[in-house]
Amino acid sequence: MSLTTKITPAAFAPPAAIPRWSRIAFIVGVLFSIGAAIGAFMNWTQFLRSWLLAFMFWLAPTLGSLVLLMLQYVSGGNWGRFGRRPWEAASGWPMALMFICWLPIVVGMKTNILYPWTAMDPKILGEAKAAYYLNPTLFIIRGLIYFAIWGALAWRLRRWSHEEEAGKTTPAAAVSIENLSGAGIVLYGLTITFASVDWVMSLNPTWWSTVWGMLFMVGQALTAFALTILLLVQLSSDKPLEGIFRKDHLHDFGKLTFAFVILWAYLSFSQWLIIWSGNMVDEIRWYLDRLRGGWQTIGVALICFHFVLPFALMLSRNLKRNRRKLAAVALWLVFMRLLDLFWLIEPNFHNAKGEVEFHISPLDIVNFLAVGGLWLGIFFWQLNKRAILPVNDPQFVEMLEAKHG
Repeated sequence: MSLTTKITPAAFAPPAAIPRWSRIAFIVGVLFSIGAAIGAFMNWTQFLRSWLLAFMFWLAPTLGSLVLLMLQYVSGGNWGRFGRRPWEAASGWPMALMFICWLPIVVGMKTNILYPWTAMDPKILGEAKAAYYLNPTLFIIRGLIYFAIWGALAWRLRRWSHEEEAGKTTPAAAVSIENLSGAGIVLYGLTITFASVDWVMSLNPTWWSTVWGMLFMVGQALTAFALTILLLVQLSSDKPLEGIFRKDHLHDFGKLTFAFVILWAYLSFSQWLIIWSGNMVDEIRWYLDRLRGGWQTIGVALICFHFVLPFALMLSRNLKRNRRKLAAVALWLVFMRLLDLFWLIEPNFHNAKGEVEFHISPLDIVNFLAVGGLWLGIFFWQLNKRAILPVNDPQFVEMLEAKHG
């Protein structure tokens, strides 16, 4: 590419298919939101349980995209420049949607439907734990703080991106955004750890895990990577990404996804190994609920299809450089991320006899599609507003020339 060629954002306008995807997603989201509202009226308890699952799944690409965006600013890798616009779109207005979707969970907490600790004797939990952490007021305050931090980080990074695209940034200012991203990754790690404890672990308030937050961090990054691969593969067959997003870039995304699959398996096994070796009654009950009543099938499926199968397939270099095959693996991983969250959340709810039953409610599907349709509609709407690549990034031309773009 000639350095004398002037590159403008207009030359990298989003493909014409994106607005159509946005409309379709919005239609799906609205239709299933109506179904979710009807389900809430008919069975409020099941609605909240299914809503929590949908909320935690779609929160994953929102926060996963935010942390990958910060990681790109810190590392400066060329691979990340292809993900910047999708990650900015995913961590922007979808964050506001996630905040709105969090509000029914607050209602469920206040009505003692989701979180048993709201009505438990403090002596069971321990006076300190009940008084200083597990109480409704602090639950709400902490949630507001989480979203305030995540929203502020996403807003600042997006504002920087707009300034860069308008040519208003300097190398000195770039250092400040790198420093902010480094601090933001630390803040993300802290906030998602506490958020995962508040919103999921406290469903069983007498159980705890020291790697719980890390499991959610890795799961969110893995979900974001998988959805990014699906998007880039779909867009790479049309202009402006046609001929620019090549096998080398796809290979980079495949290797990183492979690494997070291994990390998820390592953390999951470490949690099980520590609890198994300790053999303490308060700890093993969590696994016992997931090893009976049909839930053991889900556990085996996660071992085989969330780790063993993707691990075996992605050992192949050729697969990581093949668009269709890697996209198929990425789509499968998205489904397995949903199954993993289902396995983490649903067995915490017992029937009237105190037993754990395996069942899939229609509201699990309805709520997932309701939140997902709205999330994708907002995502594609945002993605369509700007150039699909950060053309005014200082290393943009160098990135294209390095691969003979």
